Amino acid sequence: MLISGYRDDLCLDYANTLSWRGRAEPAEKLHSLDDLLDWARTSGSVGAGAARNASIWSRARSKKVEELFAEAIALREAIFRIFSAMAAGQGARDRDLAVLTRSLAEAPARNWLVRSGNRFAWRIGQHRPRMPDLLAPVLWSAGDLLIAGEHRLVRQCANSECLWLFVDRSKNATRRWCDMAACGNRAKAQRHYQKIRQD
Repeated sequence: MLISGYRDDLCLDYANTLSWRGRAEPAEKLHSLDDLLDWARTSGSVGAGAARNASIWSRARSKKVEELFAEAIALREAIFRIFSAMAAGQGARDRDLAVLTRSLAEAPARNWLVRSGNRFAWRIGQHRPRMPDLLAPVLWSAGDLLIAGEHRLVRQCANSECLWLFVDRSKNATRRWCDMAACGNRAKAQRHYQKIRQD
């Protein structure tokens, strides 16, 4: 199987599949293994064939599916806590790093670089229906983000209800919002409303 073009912040996209974390009822995008497979396919984590094969495999293995899905959610939460702590200028907890490290150790090796059209991709061996295989690019992304020092640019949206994680690649590294059109505009509107009320 070929995996190409995964981004260094893919792990943050995965952590953000639970959004509005600051609200009493966050918005969950992953309710089942099928949701996870859809996200992995659309994000480029797995190819359509591998997602289809995992879906077929899962139909006859409900107990294994529950375990795999629970592992995937536990990994997501560990990744969120690691990068949320770093965004706040704190160190990640050892147990969260242990979850990431253990999963990375079980992920397929990316040791074959191959040409894929005009681009390059990682070739991994047999894709197995296991969490580290399904989310290998997410795991690689998290490890790469930590190692490359880019984690210093990881930010958390300043909207206390949103709390999305992102890599701040703005010119002055002063970005505060996950998206200026969403949370940034809300903040501006609130400030404007407060100003009008005070006048």
